Amino acid sequence: MAQADVALDGLDVFVSVIASYEHRVGHACRAVAEHIPSLLGELPPIPIVLDNACGTGAATEELLKALPTARVYAADAVLPMVQSMKAKIAAKPELQKSVVDVEVMDGQELRYPSNFFDVSITNFGIFFFPDPVLGAKEIFRTLKPGGYAALTLWKDIGFKSMLWEIQRRIQPTNPITELYGMEKWFDGDLLMKTLQEGGFKSVELKEVTEGIWGTGEDDFRAVLIENFEAMVVQNWTDEEKAKLPVFTAQVLEEYGEKYCIRSGDKIGVPMTAWMALKLHCVDDYDDDVVFSLLYFDVRLEFMPRMD
Repeated sequence: MAQADVALDGLDVFVSVIASYEHRVGHACRAVAEHIPSLLGELPPIPIVLDNACGTGAATEELLKALPTARVYAADAVLPMVQSMKAKIAAKPELQKSVVDVEVMDGQELRYPSNFFDVSITNFGIFFFPDPVLGAKEIFRTLKPGGYAALTLWKDIGFKSMLWEIQRRIQPTNPITELYGMEKWFDGDLLMKTLQEGGFKSVELKEVTEGIWGTGEDDFRAVLIENFEAMVVQNWTDEEKAKLPVFTAQVLEEYGEKYCIRSGDKIGVPMTAWMALKLHCVDDYDDDVVFSLLYFDVRLEFMPRMD
């Protein structure tokens, strides 16, 4: 993207999308993405990279810090996410020289040639695909033999216990809400099965740590409320929604020391993620791509469900 193809005027709404997403959960997704470049092996001088299900572009930014010569193609099925990433690029000249294109594109039907990318990243996106196996097949198809593909998804949601407690207080007679169907992915077996059916093989486990944070107690309470609003309140009454800030404050006061973690002035909860990363190069004529499965986990404190 030698010239930003989005005018700066009128993009405030998309910049606000970036800020809201980063505050709610994007900073945790970004922190996981920071680990990807250091785990990649040898690459060509100018690697061609796909940021698949790119969201607001956090994975692109983190990769370019470590690989400034890379040329990035970004795609997402959600138009506001694509527009938000374009707004970010329009405001950052250092991204304009490295990002070739940002397109609205279904990850299950990528419009890129086969054997095109040296690196393919799907950062917290595969579980949104209606057919994740189709998405894995497209990642496999567009990746060069011997290339590197990284996929991340949550293994556990660190604030889940507090969310359940708040929900029990507001809606005591209703069943506990599942989290967007993400819970079926918490077991790494589904990720391995999806990748294998997509064409990838040879999985092993590793670990690192990350979390979701607020700058202080008030800010962390706001982070929790934003996540709860995004996840569970769509079918709540206005009266129930109005109770959320009060009960969130109550649960934090009662359980914060037991279930939260601290780092200086920051307060947060562990966020555990799976990452599948291909670490071992293969012969260019072999269509098998080898993966290692990395387990990202905060080891500061186990977060049991409140009973």
